[in-house]
Amino acid sequence: MPSIRFVAKKGSTFHDFPYSSPERKCFHCWIINVTPPGPSHCIHNCIYCYARDAIYSNYSQDTIIYSNLPELVDKDLRKLTLCPPLSLSNVSDPCQDIPELRREVKRLIQLLMNYGVSFIITTKGDPGFLLELPGFISYEPKVIAITIEGTAEILRLLSPKAPPFQARIAAVHKLSSLGINAIIRLDPIFIHLFQALYGELWFDEIADLVDTFAAAGAKHIISSTGRLSRKPPRLGYGEESTWQKVLKVIRTRSSSAARRFESEYAYERRWSGHGYLLRKDLRLDFHRKLKELVEAKGMTYATCQELSAEESDSRSIPHCAGLPLPFARKQPNGRFQPIPGCTANCHTSCPEPSSPPCGQPKLVTYKPLKISKLRLKKQFKQ
Repeated sequence: MPSIRFVAKKGSTFHDFPYSSPERKCFHCWIINVTPPGPSHCIHNCIYCYARDAIYSNYSQDTIIYSNLPELVDKDLRKLTLCPPLSLSNVSDPCQDIPELRREVKRLIQLLMNYGVSFIITTKGDPGFLLELPGFISYEPKVIAITIEGTAEILRLLSPKAPPFQARIAAVHKLSSLGINAIIRLDPIFIHLFQALYGELWFDEIADLVDTFAAAGAKHIISSTGRLSRKPPRLGYGEESTWQKVLKVIRTRSSSAARRFESEYAYERRWSGHGYLLRKDLRLDFHRKLKELVEAKGMTYATCQELSAEESDSRSIPHCAGLPLPFARKQPNGRFQPIPGCTANCHTSCPEPSSPPCGQPKLVTYKPLKISKLRLKKQFKQ
């Protein structure tokens, strides 16, 4: 493992998903990354990871951890009247088995609970260390999403250094048994790899996964069939693109499945970006079949970005994460309180767009949220 190095992040941590299209289906949130993107800052080594080779990646040989996130977030929260749900972490796993990282994540989560704001944690790791925080189990609203890309065999191929299948399922079961909202990201799911490994019975394996997820207590499933790049990473840090890495894994198991992968993943531009996606008719058919399985087990379903909510998501959910993650309003004591009826998916599922629960119609927009819109003139003295 590389050496650990702490770095003080500069400036505000605040940023929303950067999508500025009326087709946007992502709820407004405050994204906090606990490390910079880059190959050394997440130990899971997932072969499809877009963040490892992002144009803004940090290519330090050390594992860099931000040392001052609670202080930066506290500085912004003191200025806000409204707070969107916070998302940890989009470019690296916040629950990696790195003691120094977990210590900083615990500090940050404690701050969020002290303020009373909504948050979602996405991880392949074990979030059990957060149970040590007083009040964490009963704290609401929060959601923990565990990423499971397929069967145990597929996890060994796609995310070889992340926790194995049974450990991730055990994490879901532990959380749900404690009454914590646990969801699963079946994401990305490469159907050609399933076909290469399991032949004509490949969808039966997916049905078995759905049964396992339901038995573990998951309430909601988010899925995608992946977005890949054929552009090689930065010179000197590897020669294969994510598309090439996935193709190689499939080809070593089945040449015919690899040929289908090559022909059925095509370049596509969408509101959320561009890359090589499974052909739309195929992904639409796949997601609709999977949604039917998921809903039959009493869970809800959504796709991540690659289809509209009308095409593929359960009708009863406020956004792709499935469970409530509302904006919160500051109270006279400086803490925040979740806003009843708020979905945070402002332009899509706000119950009263002209008179929203937050009282701010200007937030009912598909454009990325700016922190200036949350600093209202009327402030409480603290």
